[in-house]
Amino acid sequence: MFWKFDLNTTSHVDKLLDKEDVTLHELMDEDDILQECKAQNRKLLDFLCQQQCMEELVTLITHEPPVDMDEKVRFK
Repeated sequence: MFWKFDLNTTSHVDKLLDKEDVTLHELMDEDDILQECKAQNRKLLDFLCQQQCMEELVTLITHEPPVDMDEKVRFK
């Protein structure tokens, strides 16, 4: 019977956000970060709206990434 299974799975992003010392870079490394934003994950949106995160996001957007990085990671 299907109701015996726990279908309320917690995303890896939520597990990261439960940690006290989570960083923006740890969250950005997650593959499903965009899907969580689109799903309006409240924990994630609250974290991203913090002053420190907003400043770091603006810095990431406005500065060119280092050339010596792998291109896949560089423009992620």
